[in-house]
Amino acid sequence: MSPTKVAVIGCGQIATSQHLPAYREAADAGVCTLVGVCDPDSERLARASRQFEAAGFRDAEAMLEKAKPDVVSIATLPSSHRDLTVMCLEAGCHVLCEKPVAMDTGEARDMVSAAEKNNRLLSICFEYRTWDESRYLRDRIAEGVLGHVYAVRTWGGCANGRPAIAYGSRGSSGGGVLAHWTIHNLDLVLWLLGNPEPLTASAFRHQRGSDRPPPAGPPADDVDPNSLDPDFEDFGAGFIRLSGDTVLTVEGDFFQGPSDRNEGWDFLGDRGNASVSPLGIWTDDGRSWREEETPRLKPCDYDMRQLINEFLGAVRQGEASPVSGSEIVRIQRLMDALYASASSGREVAVAGA
Repeated sequence: MSPTKVAVIGCGQIATSQHLPAYREAADAGVCTLVGVCDPDSERLARASRQFEAAGFRDAEAMLEKAKPDVVSIATLPSSHRDLTVMCLEAGCHVLCEKPVAMDTGEARDMVSAAEKNNRLLSICFEYRTWDESRYLRDRIAEGVLGHVYAVRTWGGCANGRPAIAYGSRGSSGGGVLAHWTIHNLDLVLWLLGNPEPLTASAFRHQRGSDRPPPAGPPADDVDPNSLDPDFEDFGAGFIRLSGDTVLTVEGDFFQGPSDRNEGWDFLGDRGNASVSPLGIWTDDGRSWREEETPRLKPCDYDMRQLINEFLGAVRQGEASPVSGSEIVRIQRLMDALYASASSGREVAVAGA
């Protein structure tokens, strides 16, 4: 089988630290060949083109026409995801798109419909699903080790302050920490539980004063601290009711204090409890608790090589997308409900539930 031709749209931090190194490693193994990178910023484009030895294009349509990739990674702002994804799918490419998925559920549906119409794969960069700990616990939950899981709590974020995207143009980011970090936590919970349907959502958003510097130091040199997007929350919390009589609480924070567990998942079941990051399973027989012996697995990290290798594998072997169309629309419906709740100050139904 000849190498799969790959291109990347967007040459920012996530592309140059994750997507492009992963594709280069796959290229070294003979799995793919990098035929193009694209970015409207000429300096970013030149750096990526030079570093990863790929043809550079400032226009995505021109890149599709000249480079003719089989697979495209989209690593741009969410405001462009819908149009770029549909364009690439209609050009016959399989698409791996960064999160947040899109600006709203309508856009997410358009993306999924384009993939179905053109018989191409569309997946989202939910790399938490590739963690060894996640896969092990998913199997154990499916086997019934915890009994009925009635509650889940998850949290995540970082202590590095707001990302540069928070200082960009208003309306391009699709939200703050809930959209850019918490979406990972939520997707993993739903996937681990076997895809229950989100029924209702209640959420709260908060932004620290723009005149207060991040605890980890001032913003990067290339951002204006006075241009902070007023709609970009750096703290968010939510309460979600799931089908099957399960509740989920979530918290995201870009200004976390010191902690030895800045991100985690705790599952409470009728027959035991479990956690991810680190992995732990404790069962309750009605008389005493017992900690289950679990295998020594690779610690959870944020490396995307496994995700990208699996997406390339699905394309090359004609397999299903790692993230299905229904899962893509479902997580966007949930994100829309969280933001609607935070704006209205009340619990809302998740559309389509």
